[in-house]
Amino acid sequence: MNYRFSRLRCCLAAVFFAGFYFIASAQEPAAVLPDSLPHPDSLSVGELASLAGRLADFARVSEAELSRQALTAAVVREATEQNWKTARQDTLTPKATLDSLAGILKAARGAEKTAQKNQKQATQTLTFADKVVNMDSTGQRKNIRKAWKQVKELDALLHPPTEKPIAEILAHQGVNDTPTDSVAVSDKRKPKEKKPEKTSPKYKPYDPAADVMLTPPKRPCALAVNTRDEFSGEIYRETAREQLFRYTNEVMKKILPPDQPHIVCEAALSGSGANTQLHLTFTLRDANARKSFGSLAKNSIVSLKFLDGDTFTLYNLRNDDGVRDESGQFFTYRGQYPLDAAAMKKLRKTELDKLRVAWSTGYEDYEVQGVDVLVRAAKCLGE
Repeated sequence: MNYRFSRLRCCLAAVFFAGFYFIASAQEPAAVLPDSLPHPDSLSVGELASLAGRLADFARVSEAELSRQALTAAVVREATEQNWKTARQDTLTPKATLDSLAGILKAARGAEKTAQKNQKQATQTLTFADKVVNMDSTGQRKNIRKAWKQVKELDALLHPPTEKPIAEILAHQGVNDTPTDSVAVSDKRKPKEKKPEKTSPKYKPYDPAADVMLTPPKRPCALAVNTRDEFSGEIYRETAREQLFRYTNEVMKKILPPDQPHIVCEAALSGSGANTQLHLTFTLRDANARKSFGSLAKNSIVSLKFLDGDTFTLYNLRNDDGVRDESGQFFTYRGQYPLDAAAMKKLRKTELDKLRVAWSTGYEDYEVQGVDVLVRAAKCLGE
């Protein structure tokens, strides 16, 4: 019995230490999140860099805070679990006490799991925010909105709305609180008609889940092909093509108008049975494309780099020398890349960051603007 209470005192001491550390750490000054995000094109290079730095500072403070919460949750869970194990070893412990301790342990494990998930999200956000800080102005202009969205999600985790707005409280109280009078007063004069009282406007409470800036509405699933093979009976499905990125190098920027990119890449997914493929369509605004890029050779690679740093390499199934349009100013290249189960699992859950394409004349890296295109296409294909 003394052994049990000795272990319990150690666990409680650990919980007290973690709580004291968390409270002391919370006294550190927090970074200030900007109230709103201006349009990136309206910002100068210096303003862009300053905004990226502020987002990174807020992400860094948020990551530290959520890490402290994860540490505290782990210590509480460990202490609760040890207390439960000690009680189980004591044959004199009532069943009601064991059931109560088991319920507390279950809640502690759930809190730890949530805290660890929040910490992981904060770490990924901080990594991306620091990455945006080190980009040039063009990269910052393209990615500042994405960083803003991720940082706002951390802010919602740290500061969830708890109190109801005053307008909502007033709306439930009513507006016609007319006191009753038990004394009847006779008056021959005609009573004056009361003007209808103006009701105060009702405001809907803020809900982060309904904020389209934090959680954009889900786009409908768009399939370009959905047919069944008459012989095998297998269903072939292919999603509609959607723009993955557009790119213009520094040399072509001096030649092409700003609204006419040099390269536009569209992506789609197809599936039949257990076979799944990624289809990439490259449209090059270049009459000398075959000289500059060559072809998409068979077994040439495309590397997909995701926001969490993971990379998958895919191999082209067919050779494509490019097709010139009637004007002679555009070339279209198409690549087909088979996807295994691991790659499809990654596509469903993680957004894309960069793409490396191996042309026959060399490879090029491209920043992806449509980071969620393949995520949505993968989910659409599985519906």
